[in-house]
Amino acid sequence: MQPMPAISTYAHGSYNAALSPREVALLSGWERARRRWVTLADVQLATNRQVGAKVASALVRKGALVRLKLGLYLVRPFRQLHHPTATSAPLALEVLLHGEPHYLGGLWAFTQNGLTSQQYRSRLDAFVARPHRPRGLAGARVVFHRLPVAALQVGVVETVIEGLPVRMSDGERTLVDLLEWPRIAGGLVGAIELFGRALSKVQMGRVASLGAQVAGTSTCQRMGLLLERAGASSAALRPLTARARGTKSLISMRPGPRTGRVNARWSVVENDHVLGTPSAS
Repeated sequence: MQPMPAISTYAHGSYNAALSPREVALLSGWERARRRWVTLADVQLATNRQVGAKVASALVRKGALVRLKLGLYLVRPFRQLHHPTATSAPLALEVLLHGEPHYLGGLWAFTQNGLTSQQYRSRLDAFVARPHRPRGLAGARVVFHRLPVAALQVGVVETVIEGLPVRMSDGERTLVDLLEWPRIAGGLVGAIELFGRALSKVQMGRVASLGAQVAGTSTCQRMGLLLERAGASSAALRPLTARARGTKSLISMRPGPRTGRVNARWSVVENDHVLGTPSAS
């Protein structure tokens, strides 16, 4: 029997040692099984407990596995091993968060949902139920936002990235999150501007419905006013009207002087007009 030929691999553009026959057999088996990620226990099961950690470490060094955290690895397909292909950050993050309630959103979801022509890739926002520290992952900065588990199930869809289903916010939920977490866009002014630009590409009534379900009262007040300015019907705005009714909080549309007309329906000081910036429409 002829010995199995070694396969040379590249990782991050640097040449690494060839894969051994055992490593090729492992990777081939995972590829046939369509495994996109494995754990250290998987490696140990396929080899043995004594050498499993060393095998996993060698595969990471050779660029065949990408270590996401202790004992969890992304498997690179054979077709990528001869090229310095960057790992997809959303794919790596989806694998990292598997098994816990979550979805990916933020400006990356703006791009994915076709709400903007800009390509947002350098930052990923993940919405999760338990605490995570911000981290770098596959060339992107990942920021985590905690939500109740029930809120992680609303306005969430699956998209396929490199053959793996990835949970992400749909267009309407992406807009709701933008106003609820305005730091995603660098602050409230930027969030309101992006929100207004994208409204023509979503269902405004559904934005209102989702906002009333998952957003805070002040977000619902601003959202209601922005949707009203954009021409949303009273029926579409009804869920937000119910949330804003009776609130004792008079808020400003944007940071800055509280000067301007007070919108009684939404209890919002329309200081964005005073600031000389056109309203979202």
